[in-house]
Amino acid sequence: MSKLQSPKMMPRTRHAERKARKVAERKRPEYPRIDFKSILYCMRIYRRAVGARRFFFWFYRIVTSIVPSITAVLAGEVVNQIQYGIKTQNFNGFIFFVVVLLSIQFVDVVLGAIYRMLSISTSQETYIYVSELIASKYIKIPLITRESREFADKFERVREFGLSIESVSSSTITVASSVISLISIIIATMFVNPLITIIIIIAAIPSSVISLRLAARSRRNWREYTKDRRVAWMIEHKITSSDSALEIELNGLSHQLIQRMIKARRCSQEKDIKDERAFFWPRFGANVFQDIIGYAVLISVSVEIILGHLEIGAFVSTRTLLSQLNGSISTLFYSITDISANLVNATDFMEFMETPAQHSGSIEITDIPKIEFRNVSFTYPRSEIKAINNVSFTLNPGDSLAIVGENGAGKTTLIKLLIGAYVPTEGEVLINGQPLERINRDSYLAQIGALFQDYSRYDFATLGENVWFGNVDKAYNRKDILASLDDAGLGDLATKYKNGLNQILSKDIDADNAANLSGGQWQRLGIARAFFRSPNVLILDEPTSSVDAKSEYEIFRNIIKKQENKTTIIISHRFSTVRKAKRIIVLDAGQVKEQGTHEELVQKDGIYKEMFELQAEGYV
Repeated sequence: MSKLQSPKMMPRTRHAERKARKVAERKRPEYPRIDFKSILYCMRIYRRAVGARRFFFWFYRIVTSIVPSITAVLAGEVVNQIQYGIKTQNFNGFIFFVVVLLSIQFVDVVLGAIYRMLSISTSQETYIYVSELIASKYIKIPLITRESREFADKFERVREFGLSIESVSSSTITVASSVISLISIIIATMFVNPLITIIIIIAAIPSSVISLRLAARSRRNWREYTKDRRVAWMIEHKITSSDSALEIELNGLSHQLIQRMIKARRCSQEKDIKDERAFFWPRFGANVFQDIIGYAVLISVSVEIILGHLEIGAFVSTRTLLSQLNGSISTLFYSITDISANLVNATDFMEFMETPAQHSGSIEITDIPKIEFRNVSFTYPRSEIKAINNVSFTLNPGDSLAIVGENGAGKTTLIKLLIGAYVPTEGEVLINGQPLERINRDSYLAQIGALFQDYSRYDFATLGENVWFGNVDKAYNRKDILASLDDAGLGDLATKYKNGLNQILSKDIDADNAANLSGGQWQRLGIARAFFRSPNVLILDEPTSSVDAKSEYEIFRNIIKKQENKTTIIISHRFSTVRKAKRIIVLDAGQVKEQGTHEELVQKDGIYKEMFELQAEGYV
């Protein structure tokens, strides 16, 4: 082993690398990056959200950026007029300047009240608009893209940036108004002493530079710890979810999960605190230096007044202008820092909005489609194993097909390919003889109804709405909803609760009166939703896993009745359900190993017969 590979040398090497990184950081200090393309992007979204009201915001900010310097000069002149009036007993000038000053202040107060009123609604409307923008885009992105870990991380940053768009737009306006304010203050200060302005600006540079560098560090930390924040959020959601609360309590996991949540959240927090400590003394020194310069300027003006070179009002104007100058510089750099921090995820947001949508063709489907898999294979990204391997079969209108196999055999993947959520990596899916990519997606999905293993619980909606959500293009018909509930074995729910179909199902919405449905009832509610949709192609992926045997028999009797002459696809481990299908496919490691009727497959000495007999033993 060479010296370079010697374990004894590795610590020194790591130490040298850390030292080199520190040196590099000192040589190349970080500063906030202002991405003007991202700022313009935010401003466009802001413009669409708030409309013409943005003109008032710009007008108000411009007015309020000029008013302080004008009032500072006027305040000094008022003091001069008081001194002049005492000497001459003529207070006309004093009254004039006071009236002008009060008028400006009155206008400023009125505009401020209007601004605050509009800001509340504007902030809410921007949030609503951006939320709609993100949600509308998300559902159009292909499922395979949404399922990736990289996309999950990016989407969290997208949501975080969505909340910041209004802040970026507001801070951009603030930067512009701060620049105008600085210019007006500089002009006003020139009337006292031009040198004062130059001195104060130079004095503000050290603290401003330090603030910008610290903001850059915070921006970097925020991006690096995206995963930790997501883990913390997932743990918090799990702890506070009623679905998992009992299991967590029984397993004594509460303390363990809370500690993991805290640890994940503290990762980025501890880095920020470390950076704050590193900049404490430089920032303290810069602020002290700036204050000393400010007091030195005031003393200089006082001396000029004593020597008779300036009027006494110059002290009032200078003191006010100095305060405003420092405030404007601080506001300017704070807003730049704020923009930089909020733009940290702007690139992800723009990339997200430009993500290609799910492809849709032009051929409309208006009736029960013929579905054909022709040598279809599918491999997940970053995997070398085929989840579906050279699968071929045909589903004619009115067929019923059952798909069986062990967990991980590829059953659900096959369904996602059939729906078009996944695109085959080999082979093709044909609809009425046409490749699926040529089919209009909306018209195709309109023919399909599905109940998956992870069925949705719309607990924010009422009992009736949970059924109606199966087909919102159809009128909310009380009779049809009740019939669907009855077919799913939930006919008694509408009469059991006093609010009937308007019954709230979530205790988070109505803790006292909400229904408390069991897992089996929720699953049957999903089946009722599928019945209400009345699709030409019904897909049932473990549809009765939480339902008792008697209810299962009644539900499938209704399914067979309603789906007569329509296409039905069933995935189930229960052979009492599977055997009702006209044709059965046995999947193993993504391949079709056997297919036929129940009777034909039982006669074979194959996988199906083995699975059937193993399940039958459980009933002996």
